[in-house]
Amino acid sequence: MLTKQKRRILFYISISVFLILALPVLFFTLGYRIGPGFDIQKTGGIFIQTSQSGTLVSAGGRTKHSSIIGRSALIKNLAPGSYEVLVKKDGFWDWKKMLAVRPEEVISRSALLIPMNASGRILGTSTPALNAPKPPYSSINKFWPLAGGDFLILGEDENFYRNNAFIDKEFSGEALAILKTVPNAIFADADRRLIFWEGRNIDSLWLGDNGKMPSWQKERELKVFTSPVGTEVRGIAQYPGWPDYLLVAYSNGIFAMEMEPAGGQNIFPIYKGKKPNFMLDPENPKRLIASDDGNYLEIELQ
Repeated sequence: MLTKQKRRILFYISISVFLILALPVLFFTLGYRIGPGFDIQKTGGIFIQTSQSGTLVSAGGRTKHSSIIGRSALIKNLAPGSYEVLVKKDGFWDWKKMLAVRPEEVISRSALLIPMNASGRILGTSTPALNAPKPPYSSINKFWPLAGGDFLILGEDENFYRNNAFIDKEFSGEALAILKTVPNAIFADADRRLIFWEGRNIDSLWLGDNGKMPSWQKERELKVFTSPVGTEVRGIAQYPGWPDYLLVAYSNGIFAMEMEPAGGQNIFPIYKGKKPNFMLDPENPKRLIASDDGNYLEIELQ
């Protein structure tokens, strides 16, 4: 028979056991983990936005499938540290990157998946008729298309103009100096980024507000890529709909290139031949026209 004292002791024992069992569960639910030195750590997560639904996203031994509508996946409760993130889907090149997880933060990246066998067709040897943007005057020699159909023009007086209007503060002096001295440049990401290249090197200058700079970019100026010795970069465009990626022609191919070099830069072939170059159809930016060895091909981008 249980006396009042024994029932009281049993009650306290039950409460103690409950707390011993419940506290670890509570800590786990709140995102705490035991670190290597038996210290309690707050966890973080990795969020991946993909270009395809149904992709497999894995990190730290955990896997998720990207959603059908949002095409994204979130892996939570990862202890602080570095993780190799793998995004894969049958028929596409694997996207891989090392990402550092920090406590109480969710690190995010955009994963552009490129088909291993891009669909396309041969157009022949005649130059395709494209409605390429043209500056206000045919006599203008140096100009750069801007978002919205405008043009940035370098006049004979060495001043810059947006269409016909003189500008002096719209773009930084650093950006204008680059345009005057570097032979090749394009504006990207709604004119918030200047991509410029010469020889083997591709660089980027962020022109927008620092607060809107992508989380992966730590400095306004970024060295994006250096092509292999003996090659040079022939042409560049922003990958349609994916501001963190470029289309680049160098060596024997045309490639989709992730701009972030840290953690393993993802570079995928879209077309390989002899020495191709390309242009995008202004009326359908996902229609890529490749020129190679006197022939033209049409490739549909994802």
